[in-house]
Amino acid sequence: MAHDYKKLDDNEIVKLVDDNVRTSTGYASSDLAKEREKVLQYYNAKLPRPAHDGNSKYVSQTVFNAVQSMSAALLETFAAGNRIVKFAPQGPDDVEKAAICTTYTDYAVHRQNNGFHIFSSVIHDGLLARAGVAKVYWQEMEEIDEQEFSDLTEAELDMLLASDDNIELIDSTTDDAGLINGTIGITRDTSQVMIEAVAPEEFLIEAQAKSMMDAKFCGHQTRKTMDELLEMGFTEELLKDIGEHDDVSLETDPEVLARHEDIGVARGFDARGYQEQVRDVLVIEAYMVVDIEGTGEAKLHKIIKAGNALLDVEEVERKPFIAFVPLPIPHVFFGSNFANRLCTTQNAQTVLTRSILDHAVITNNPRYIVVKGALTNPRELIDNRQGGLVNVTRSDGVIPMPQAGLNPFVFQTLEALDKNLEDNTGVSRLSQGLNKDAISKQNSAAMVEQLATMSQQRQKIIARHFASFLKHLYSEVYALVVENEQTGKIIEVAGSFVPIDPRSWKEKRDVIVELTLGYGEADREAQKMLSLHQLFSQDPSIQPMYSLENRHALLKKVLEQQGILNVDEYLTPPQMIPPPQPDQMQIMQTEMAAKQLELQERQTAIAEMRAQTDAAQAQAKISLDAEKAAASHAIQSDNQDLREAQFQHKQRIDEAELEVLQRTDDVRGIASPTG
Repeated sequence: MAHDYKKLDDNEIVKLVDDNVRTSTGYASSDLAKEREKVLQYYNAKLPRPAHDGNSKYVSQTVFNAVQSMSAALLETFAAGNRIVKFAPQGPDDVEKAAICTTYTDYAVHRQNNGFHIFSSVIHDGLLARAGVAKVYWQEMEEIDEQEFSDLTEAELDMLLASDDNIELIDSTTDDAGLINGTIGITRDTSQVMIEAVAPEEFLIEAQAKSMMDAKFCGHQTRKTMDELLEMGFTEELLKDIGEHDDVSLETDPEVLARHEDIGVARGFDARGYQEQVRDVLVIEAYMVVDIEGTGEAKLHKIIKAGNALLDVEEVERKPFIAFVPLPIPHVFFGSNFANRLCTTQNAQTVLTRSILDHAVITNNPRYIVVKGALTNPRELIDNRQGGLVNVTRSDGVIPMPQAGLNPFVFQTLEALDKNLEDNTGVSRLSQGLNKDAISKQNSAAMVEQLATMSQQRQKIIARHFASFLKHLYSEVYALVVENEQTGKIIEVAGSFVPIDPRSWKEKRDVIVELTLGYGEADREAQKMLSLHQLFSQDPSIQPMYSLENRHALLKKVLEQQGILNVDEYLTPPQMIPPPQPDQMQIMQTEMAAKQLELQERQTAIAEMRAQTDAAQAQAKISLDAEKAAASHAIQSDNQDLREAQFQHKQRIDEAELEVLQRTDDVRGIASPTG
C-alpha cells in the first residue's frame, strides 16, 4: 500500500512543537509543576502555616536539612577534588592516552565549566524536583586579541596580514615618513563544550517517556531578549515573524515564584520596559522524532521556535540532555520526589514543636482567676511589670489558673519522627554529627563505624544513580570534544605540559566511576591500600611481582583517596626517575670486599702453591731418602761383598802361607833328617 507522505511547512512545525509542549510533563499547569511549587515552599520553611495568628510560627527545617545533608554527602564524594571519573585504558599501550583523555575531559568539566556549581544544581533539582537535568553541547565561539604595531612599511604590513588568515587590520595611520602605525586583531577559536544545569520548569519531556533515550519529544524553554536572539545569529527579518505570542511566561511560573518568594519577588517582576531590543520572548529548543521532509522516515530534529516564528530546523544525532533521577521508578522518566516524602514529617514535627512552644509560653505567662472586686486597679495585673505591685482587697483574690502539664508522649513522638526520617532518607543524625550519644565511651569506634555504614545504604543508592549520570556526562563531553575540537591544545599531565590533539582519539571510551561515600569511607579505603603496600613490600615471594610502577600506582591511589590530586608533587612517576646512581659508601664497601676477596684468593693460591711445594719437597725428600737408603744398602752390600772377598782373599792368602810354611817345613825335614 502506497503512502502519500507530506512535507511539513513552518506553520505545521510550529504547531507540532506547541502541541507537544502543552502535553509535556514539565508544563506549568501539570501536577508535577504544582508538586514542585509545594516542595519549594516546604524547603523554604513557608509551610505548614500557623493555624492561628496568636500561636507559635515555628516551622521545622526537616526538608531543608535532609536535602542539604544529602547534597553535601554527594558533593563531598563527587566534587571535593577527588578525580573519581576516569577513562579505562583499552590495552597496555593505551594507559597514557587514557590518562590524557581523562585529564582533558576533567578540564572541560571543571575548568572550562564550573563543574561544582553544575553538580550542586543538578543534585538540588534532583532531590526537590524528581530529576536534575544538565544540558551538554558544543558552543562555537571566538575572541579577537587586539595588538598594536608601529613603524611598518606597506610591504611589511601586507606580509603580516598575509601570514595568517586570522589576522585582520582594525585601524591604521601613516606618519610623515610613510611608516604605518595601527592595531591588528587576531581571531582565536575559543569554541568549547558547554554544560549548564537546566531549571526544572524549563525542561520539557513527553509524559509517556521512560528514559531520555526513548523520548520522542524533549525540550528546553527559556526567556531571551530580541537582542540575545540577534547575537545567536538569527536575522532581524526572521525575528519579525515572532509577533505577540500568547506564551506562558516563565517569570510568572509558580515554580519560579516559589523559588524567589524568599527574597520578596512579586508576580510579574520583569521591569525592563517595553523597548523592542530588550523585549522577552519564550524560546523553545525542541528535540523531536518527526518526518519533516515527508520521506516516510522519522528522524531526530532540533527545532528552535520563538513565538510564532520558526527560527531553525536541523537534523541531529542525539539529544543534549542528561538526567539525574535520585529515586527512579521503573518504566517512568521521573522518579519519586525525595523532598516530597518528607513534607508530612515536617508537618508533624512543626505541629508538635509549636505545641511545646505554645505550652511554654502559657506556662511562663499563666492566666489568673480574679475574684470580682479583689483588684484595686486591674491594669496592674494586666501590665505584668517586672517587680510591679498588684493591690488587692483580699489575699485569695488572685490565683493562677490551673494549667495541664505537657503530654510526655510529645517528646517520644518527636523522637519516633526523627527515626522515621532517618529510615526514609538514609541521612542519620550520626552522619550529620548531631547524635552526641553515639560517639561516647561505651561505643567503640567499630560500633560507630558500623552505625554510620548502615545509615549510608540509602545514600549510596542515590550516589550510584549520580555516578551513572556522571558516566553519561563525561562520555558526552568526550564525544563532543572528539567531534568538534579543531586545534591541538597543551594541558598539564603528571606535572608536565603535553600537546594533545583530540581529533586523533578513539571515538568511544569506557568510563569508570570510583565511588566512596560517607563517614570515613575514603580513609578506610586508603588504609586498606596502605596495608596492601606493607604486605607486598615485606613478603619476599610477592616482591618480584611488586614493581616500581605497581608501588607508584598504589600510593597514588592512596593520595587520591585523601583528596590530593597533584600527586606528582609528592610522588615522582616511575618513567621520570633517573637510573639509580650507585652509593659511594656502597661502592667503597664493594671495592673493599673485592680487594678482600682478591687477597683471600691470593692467600689461597699462595697456600696452595706452598702446599704443593711442601708436597714436592716432601716427595723429593722421600725419593732422596729412598735413593740414599738404596745407595747405602748398595754400599753396605758392596762392603759386605768386599769384606767377604777380602776375607776369602785373606783366607786364601792364609791358606797359601800355611801351605808355603808346610812346604818349607817339609823341605827342612828333608834337608836335616833326625836320626
